[in-house]
Amino acid sequence: MLIFIYDKETKRYMYPVSDYPDNYDLPANATTVKPVDSNGVGLYDPTWNETTNSWDSLTEEEWKKKYTVPEVKPEPTQDQQTLAALTKQVMELAALTKQVMELQAANAQQQKVNANLTKQLMDLNKGGH
Repeated sequence: MLIFIYDKETKRYMYPVSDYPDNYDLPANATTVKPVDSNGVGLYDPTWNETTNSWDSLTEEEWKKKYTVPEVKPEPTQDQQTLAALTKQVMELAALTKQVMELQAANAQQQKVNANLTKQLMDLNKGGH
């Protein structure tokens, strides 16, 4: 016989016993009533109601509110905060270094253009006198 054991004090469902002898009396804290709803679906935190000889249940929302532990994000350590700040500074420095290199390349190109224009002006001046 299948029986369902509940806590003597709180009446909360504890566990099933599947091979309980048919010819034995039920323990005081046991029932043969399955802790399921009318559709055969398990109950949320079932408790035995001796008055109605049935299981009481929390709603899904009540169960979630009672048992869901909010996620706690750990605070970063001082070392982790320092490392994050240094990493950010290194990334900013890398971006600035790239900008400097691009400006240096543009400056070198501009110097070539200027040198070429200066040569063209000098050639024009020589031919004009």
